[in-house]
Amino acid sequence: MKVPRSRRRGKSHIFRVNDFRAVGTSKIIKTDKPMNGRIIRFAHDQYRTAPLMEVKFEDGQTTLLPAFGGAYVGKIITYLKDGPVSDGDIRRLGDVPPGTEVYNIELKPNDGGKLVRAGGLSAKITESIEGRVTLTLPSSATINLDPGCRVIVGKIANGGRTEKPFYKAGNKYHLIRARGRYWPMNAAVAMNAYEHKFGGKRRSTQHKAKTSSRRTSPGGKVGSIAPRRTGARS
Repeated sequence: MKVPRSRRRGKSHIFRVNDFRAVGTSKIIKTDKPMNGRIIRFAHDQYRTAPLMEVKFEDGQTTLLPAFGGAYVGKIITYLKDGPVSDGDIRRLGDVPPGTEVYNIELKPNDGGKLVRAGGLSAKITESIEGRVTLTLPSSATINLDPGCRVIVGKIANGGRTEKPFYKAGNKYHLIRARGRYWPMNAAVAMNAYEHKFGGKRRSTQHKAKTSSRRTSPGGKVGSIAPRRTGARS
């Protein structure tokens, strides 16, 4: 059987993301020295849903970070300093009061930021006790992290990106093309019989089982792969 398109993406060059066009790496700098930073410019990266801001710190280091709502060139942000928090400040989770919105959250101290990095998103600190900080993510899931993990205070910019219409198919095409994803998607039952297990209009295929064994060939691994149970519930 021909391997269906959904199973060919792992080794395909058609669906590869051309990340050589990326502006740069977005990470929080690795230092424990409290200081100020200044936003010197903004950059657009076609692989991100939020603009990047380039921040230059007092020790001369520069880095790219997801921009927050209300950011502008010349704005001063604080890094690991005590005092009231404001949008754009970089703090440790243990130093941020509960109820504050944060983003670019580290899973481990000094990993640069892994969670909540898409445009318009933010997580909320719900509880802070000794040795653990609880956050509510945009998906409403909760996670417990080390108080030493660093975050950026505020909400990521470009939250209204999903409200703008595409107007024409070309805009949608170039968006998906930049993500390295196949588009448009068509239903498996609309394909020919040789293209997909569910394809074809013969009567013998209309009621074919939608489950596949874990040990089946790659061409047959579609539908529910290795289900825990099959058949009607008694």
